[in-house]
Amino acid sequence: MLGFFKRELVFSIAFLLALVTSFFNLDPSSWVSGVDYRTLAILFSLMGVSESMKDSGLFSYAAGMMIRKSGNTRILSRVLVMLVFFSSMFFTNDVALLMFVPLSMLVFDRSGMNEKHVIYLVVIETIAANLGSMTMPVGNPQNIYICSYFNVSSFDFYIAILPYSFVSFLLVLLALRIFLWRKGEIKGDGTAQNSFDKSKTSISIIFLVLALLSVFRIFPWKWLFLAELAYLMVFDRKVLLKIDYLLLLTFVCFFLFSVNLRSIEVVRNLISNPMKKHPILVSAAISQIISNVPAAIFLSPFPNAFRGILIGTDIGGLGSPIASLASLISLKFYFKRKEGRKGLYVLFFMALNVVFLIILSVFAYFVG
Repeated sequence: MLGFFKRELVFSIAFLLALVTSFFNLDPSSWVSGVDYRTLAILFSLMGVSESMKDSGLFSYAAGMMIRKSGNTRILSRVLVMLVFFSSMFFTNDVALLMFVPLSMLVFDRSGMNEKHVIYLVVIETIAANLGSMTMPVGNPQNIYICSYFNVSSFDFYIAILPYSFVSFLLVLLALRIFLWRKGEIKGDGTAQNSFDKSKTSISIIFLVLALLSVFRIFPWKWLFLAELAYLMVFDRKVLLKIDYLLLLTFVCFFLFSVNLRSIEVVRNLISNPMKKHPILVSAAISQIISNVPAAIFLSPFPNAFRGILIGTDIGGLGSPIASLASLISLKFYFKRKEGRKGLYVLFFMALNVVFLIILSVFAYFVG
């Protein structure tokens, strides 16, 4: 049990939070109705797409191309960060980091760059994933949930988020300019593929487009789920086994935790007034404590709160390591390094995240 708790820390905490708060809400029907099955189905679909893309060899092929085309480590650093920023829009921030953080550390270890440079790269990639993912409704779990819960049109979504996405892009470029300027020889990673499965990639792209259409309610989410499940069961069972079902259960726990928390009148009253005045700042602040996904679920019933929760939880992924679950992925990868400087990583992570969070919060305060 202790080993499982350590390995699956996020799920274990989410489960305990759901269990403890259930004593404040003894209505089982609210637990059943509180789970957003549409969001879970779309997340399942995106996980299937991501795993299929990995199996097709597309990511490894793209990595090999980058290494071959980049002249030095400075150019490669910028290419990797931009790739994380833009790929997170479609494949989620978690998947972007799972794919490119290990690759980045491997390539830069072999290129003889010092540990400080590796820390800068991994932290900026993490920020790029959290900020790039806000641009698309399928970029992160809270966007999928918010678009589903509030029945958001594509026009309303992009009008709300694009100014923040643009400012975020400029901030990432600035961080690249300041911290990732050193040049070094690229020695390659020795693992990249020279080709990829085009038919598998094409089918994955079709399901990705259908998932995006499902978020905006253009394509029925039940059809998406059944179609992809049937396809994987018949043609690609290996991918079905690779889907992170524990992550889906983690989201179920988040839903239950948020439903239970909302049933506590003291908590509801405490949040109600600030949410009316500063929904973006409140959403960002709560994300620092319970992470941005459960924060979005918890705050969603407040009236006329779509824009505030969307922007607040998206920029609220910055800040503390637990503000976004994706940030824990990078931290986990880096902490496994024998030569890693954990203290410096946490210090730089916190410093840069807080600076970005303050800038975007000030922007939100004046722009709204």
